[in-house]
Amino acid sequence: MALAPTGSRPPDAAPSSTRPARAERRPRPKGPPEGNRERPAGRDRLWVAAFLVPFILLYAGFTLWPLIATVYYSFFDWSGTGPLDQFVGGDNYRRLLSDPLFWQAVVNTLLFAVGTTLIKLPLSLLAALVLTRKWLRGKKVLRTVFFAPLIIPVAMAGLVFTYLLNPSNGALNSALHGLGLTDGTTDVFADRWTAMLALILISVWQVFGQYMIYWMAALQNVPDELYEAAALDGAGEWQKLTRITLPMIRPVAVVIVMLALVNAMHVFGLVVTLTGGGPGTSTYVVSYFIYRQAFGSLPFAYGYASAAALLFSVMAFLLVTGQGLFVRRAQKLRKEYGV
Repeated sequence: MALAPTGSRPPDAAPSSTRPARAERRPRPKGPPEGNRERPAGRDRLWVAAFLVPFILLYAGFTLWPLIATVYYSFFDWSGTGPLDQFVGGDNYRRLLSDPLFWQAVVNTLLFAVGTTLIKLPLSLLAALVLTRKWLRGKKVLRTVFFAPLIIPVAMAGLVFTYLLNPSNGALNSALHGLGLTDGTTDVFADRWTAMLALILISVWQVFGQYMIYWMAALQNVPDELYEAAALDGAGEWQKLTRITLPMIRPVAVVIVMLALVNAMHVFGLVVTLTGGGPGTSTYVVSYFIYRQAFGSLPFAYGYASAAALLFSVMAFLLVTGQGLFVRRAQKLRKEYGV
């Protein structure tokens, strides 16, 4: 009589191995379909390379090489002509750190950048809010009027306001004299603060339309359904602005503020045409300081100017890096708000 094996299991018992069957394994995630990837092949690659070569050459010639040359020249006492044979190491940077005119130019540049930003951004936001209202008529005409100064060259705008603000026969003095407010000899460029205020206001006038367009693009991303729901709840215009509009455009606003500050720190043309750094040196900005050192008087201090340009670039980079913290926060809010 044969005995049944002790290790036998009923047919419906689970297998002793814990390894899952092939059918039970988690399927691998599929990659994107090949049709969504358009990779050049064959002659297409040659065409892509042919179109990229001009851009690479221009970028290398007008961006990379000037940057490398500026770093290199900053270690020499060089006038811009002749051989580079007077290596001074970090002496140019040590002179800059103790140069009061350079630091005055840095302070003036920051004052100009902050002043223009504090004026042009709120005003351009207000104009964008008005020009995006559905009840407003003549929007295209108003947008053109606000945007038109931007197409005027900076040098030409400076020359126009030089004549308008002329202390002897300018339109401003004539108007103030006609109203009996002054004796007709007011010179706004004779004082540091009035000259700086004139530079700020003229710059705001010229770039106002550019930032108005930025704000209008941000406002168009706010869904109309939010305003309709707020109106049903009895919210007023101020509540819509503070509870809906401003929080929704906050991510874009951070980027606009950063652009406004960085662009304002490159001011040059208005200073050259309006004040020439005056009165005295009270409206010197960094770009004008660099220009005067490199080409203002003989012998040219091209190496010293290169050191000033590089040092200020590092300062601007640190400023932008600090703003990057707010930009990263804005990117998170962008996903949350959907803008």
